[in-house]
Amino acid sequence: MAPDLILTGAKIWTGLGCPIGDGHPTSIAVTGGRITGIGPESRTTATASDTTTVIDVGGRRVVPGLVDSHLHAVRAGWSYLDELDWTEVRSIGEALDTVRRAASEREPGTWITVLGGWHPAQLAERRMPTKEELDAAAPRHPVFVHPLYGHDDHGVLNAEALNTLGWTGRCADPGGGVLHRSDDGTPDGRLAGLGAYQHINRVALTPGPERSEASTRAFFSRLAALGLTGVIDAGGLGMGPDRYHPIRAVWRAGDLPIRVRLNLGALTPGSEAEEIAAWQSFLDPAVGDDLLSVLGLGEVMHFGCHDWEGMDPFEITDEAYEEFAAMARQAARRGWPMTVHAILDSSIGRILDAIERVDAETPVRDLRWSLCHAECIGPKDLARVRDLGLALALQGRLVHKARVAAERWGEEAVRNGPPLGDIADLGIPFGAGTDGTRSASYNPWRTLRWFVTGRPQDGGPARAERHRLGREAALDAYTRGSAWLSFEEDRRGVLAPGACADLAVLSADYFTVAADDLPAITSDLTVVDGRVVHAAGDLRDVPVQRHDPRPGPRRRTDQ
Repeated sequence: MAPDLILTGAKIWTGLGCPIGDGHPTSIAVTGGRITGIGPESRTTATASDTTTVIDVGGRRVVPGLVDSHLHAVRAGWSYLDELDWTEVRSIGEALDTVRRAASEREPGTWITVLGGWHPAQLAERRMPTKEELDAAAPRHPVFVHPLYGHDDHGVLNAEALNTLGWTGRCADPGGGVLHRSDDGTPDGRLAGLGAYQHINRVALTPGPERSEASTRAFFSRLAALGLTGVIDAGGLGMGPDRYHPIRAVWRAGDLPIRVRLNLGALTPGSEAEEIAAWQSFLDPAVGDDLLSVLGLGEVMHFGCHDWEGMDPFEITDEAYEEFAAMARQAARRGWPMTVHAILDSSIGRILDAIERVDAETPVRDLRWSLCHAECIGPKDLARVRDLGLALALQGRLVHKARVAAERWGEEAVRNGPPLGDIADLGIPFGAGTDGTRSASYNPWRTLRWFVTGRPQDGGPARAERHRLGREAALDAYTRGSAWLSFEEDRRGVLAPGACADLAVLSADYFTVAADDLPAITSDLTVVDGRVVHAAGDLRDVPVQRHDPRPGPRRRTDQ
């Protein structure tokens, strides 16, 4: 059978530990969504027919498509078009321009928000915008700007937002938050506290079904433009069944450009066991198709075992521990994969205690269980992770949090967090990711820069040289390493005959560009399952292809 697609003129990195006999392949052939040939152009083009699409990529670097091991993509997609994206903003002026544009496009009284994924350290001025600057940019719109997630940094409200919320004069602090005040006792616009952050999130973001579907299309298209061909979705706060309606609608319509594996978690403190059991009662692992499917449980399994951003003292009580152990036992018996949020060494140790109890009854080695984040994990617990057959999902979260983390944990913990060198030496599987879009930027190339250089942007301590990765090892963690977590390392994350045709043609050569320029990399051509799902630059005229949704009833039942 003739190939459907052939790329020529390429510099192909096939994947770590996946050498091709020809040494430096320049062409790749795709048939039926799988790679069927890779090597010199004379070999691949000889199999072409009149129906084969041949694309010369002009000497660009081609790599396996990136897979984010821990991204809150479904949650982000729900409201993406109603938020401003400051991931790549570089100055206060540029930031305020985005606010002005939004104000010119939206009805007065409509919220304008920036809710995480960036940090003032990335701006030339290295500061937050002020209330007065936001007032000038959008005097008739409530505006709230926050850099990360509400735990450590303050956000800024403009005057209209304070009026809309009723937080004026000498009002009391809102529940779960603290209003900074001027000398006369009135709020100056600065707001701290997770509870207040979440309240504004609920008030400001209320997209209807059509808007949330459009937002989901836009966000996943943005991920494809960065060279991502897959994500393991981390679920997260507020992610009940209704929040999955938009991505299911986009998937059914044939508009989901990349592969999504879903982890499903608890929603309500005190009801975790019932909620996790409810997911398991009507779903099974692998429900879905090769594009959108259920993977497992997590990251929120039990709020009493969930140490949030790890910046405040936290203790897992005996009651929470026993409840988590019972839930983990049930997951193991039913064969569910599971990922568990754990940052502090004390939390990690307690979670592993519970998993060891479960493993003694029902071995978990083949379930691809993992800990996510794990910045503070030490040598003793790394050995336990290895012995249990667990994996780690690791992110570049400390790019913007190294300074505050050093204040809380000590500089030595940050210099070794996460201990990538030790993890690699022990042979522990790990997948790379971002933890976007609230707690960190969703740009995978920012995480890759941090894995390679260890340098944060917020003035905190750099990671020790031992715990930095070479570029090949870092990219392997972001491709095959993440695919391991969803049982797909043999067919995703490598470019070899028989593997899925998921790849990215990069705008710059990842292996030669200056380290500080890594975050600027995008994809000029992204291919998923052999289909071109994104095209840009001088390849922008290549037709983008939708997937054929699986057969089945077309009646809408979820809106």
